[in-house]
Amino acid sequence: MEITISLTAAEVRCIGDDALKLTEILDSHLWAMAMLRTGVNFRDSGSLPPTLGDWAAVLWGGGRLTPRLQGIRSGAIRAFMAAGGTEERLADVLGLDRPTVEEVLGRLRAGDNGDTSDFELWAMTRKPEDRAGESA
Repeated sequence: MEITISLTAAEVRCIGDDALKLTEILDSHLWAMAMLRTGVNFRDSGSLPPTLGDWAAVLWGGGRLTPRLQGIRSGAIRAFMAAGGTEERLADVLGLDRPTVEEVLGRLRAGDNGDTSDFELWAMTRKPEDRAGESA
């Protein structure tokens, strides 16, 4: 199966190599899902059981994916609310109850005091040319 991710030329220019990085990390998670469901590493010749190294590769990628997705989500929630979204509509969109949404918004508002996550800032502002030499 091939999965296509479509980005416009403008999106590619502003996201840069981060799109490739996120795609590679997602790929490792889909690989892990198949190994978890079958107990087989189909990417290894002979369809052998997954090794400690296989699981380590997935976990390393997971540590890189989760904070990035959380940063994107936090930025999107802030943008949704700034565009006139309501707590009720946000609860509906996120599939959460109202008290949970109030808690999420409370954590984001606390971040407004200077604690906005690095990955939310990464999602909103970090362009490839801003990160010369970075390996994050």
